[in-house]
Amino acid sequence: MDRAIYPSSPLIHPPKAFVPPVTHPARSHFATNPWTVVAATTAVQALASATTLSVPTIAPRLAEMLGISPALIGYQTTLIYTGAMTTSIIGGAVVRRLGAGRASQLALALAILAVLLVLGGSLWTIALGSVVMGLGYGLTNPAASHLLMRFARGPRLNLIFSIKQTGVPWGGMLAGLMLPPVALTLGWRWAVGLVAVLSLALLVALAFGRRRWDDDRDPAHRLQQNPFGAVLLVWRTPALRYLSFASMALSLTQMCVLAFMTTLLVAEAGFGLVEAGFVVAIMQVAGVLGRVGWGLVADRIGDGFVTLLVVTGLAMGACLAASSLTIAWPPIAVYGLGALFGSTAVGWNGVFMAEVARQAPPDRIGVATGGCMMLTFSSIIFGPAAFGAISVATGSYATTYLAVAGVAAMGAVSLGVARRAARARTPSTAG
Repeated sequence: MDRAIYPSSPLIHPPKAFVPPVTHPARSHFATNPWTVVAATTAVQALASATTLSVPTIAPRLAEMLGISPALIGYQTTLIYTGAMTTSIIGGAVVRRLGAGRASQLALALAILAVLLVLGGSLWTIALGSVVMGLGYGLTNPAASHLLMRFARGPRLNLIFSIKQTGVPWGGMLAGLMLPPVALTLGWRWAVGLVAVLSLALLVALAFGRRRWDDDRDPAHRLQQNPFGAVLLVWRTPALRYLSFASMALSLTQMCVLAFMTTLLVAEAGFGLVEAGFVVAIMQVAGVLGRVGWGLVADRIGDGFVTLLVVTGLAMGACLAASSLTIAWPPIAVYGLGALFGSTAVGWNGVFMAEVARQAPPDRIGVATGGCMMLTFSSIIFGPAAFGAISVATGSYATTYLAVAGVAAMGAVSLGVARRAARARTPSTAG
């Protein structure tokens, strides 16, 4: 009953304030240890990423089974990030109401549901499953940023966020090394199902620290928010606005690489599916090392923007090199290209996420992260699909990387503007 209707009734008791549940002191200390939080958020990121990459990694085999062109995988990526945009809009509100730990569990539950849909084996169930994958993936960053800024904030912020963002290449390594062999020996359904089993195990494990992580949640917080509120926050903060523009370019570059690398190597470099998976794994290992390394560099020089500019320039070089890839390339050169792509096009995210958290209002980090990621995902909706269309029109996956290099160049320009805006920012404009 509504107290506004019966304000003086003695039978109506005011709702009790939310009281955090009591937890064992030792368990609470372990749960709030910064490295426990980093490990948990990294693991969630890894399995969410592995889920989104499960279909692209086995794209040639799946396309053969369905009787479609592998180039259509770009549209699958579009569906994923359509879903991710949806949950990014309300990600901050979900974290406030459910808690960051519960939001992470929800992300994993959606990943499991997505896999079950993909296992249906038809274009329609794969398409629907791809959207659900994105719904889960869109919750991971707002939840992780909230936890990290609460329990792991310190002088090594770029490194902390970079370690968390290694979850993306870790997930890529899982997909690249494990799924192709399983798909070839047991079938593609077993390969994709493996990701669901691992996600379920992690979902259960997160229950260990969830109560302590979520003791700041607000059960009364409304999920129905202005759908553009997060984006407006980003848009009204110049540094965040241009950071998001740069992220749109870098994410498009990254996803074109991740979504089409296997197909590029099989179609134009003469690699087998397992060999191509090995190159993808090299790329992801380099992504792990790159993310940690760039985080250390950013903390050392005290300038995340300059670090991102260097990374973007190297990613452009990798794209230009990929545009000339042919079957005549020696394997060692292809491995080197994969490492360069991994350390740059896959290695920028941690420094970016740390810079977003630094530039956001302290009490709205989850909201700002969600707004930035919504803008970021908007480029991915159309980018890989456009990549696939251009590759079909030109008859070459490699040549299409010239267009990707141009996109990365626009990202570099945006980073320069964002750095200027951040330097000019005053405390009065922080909100």
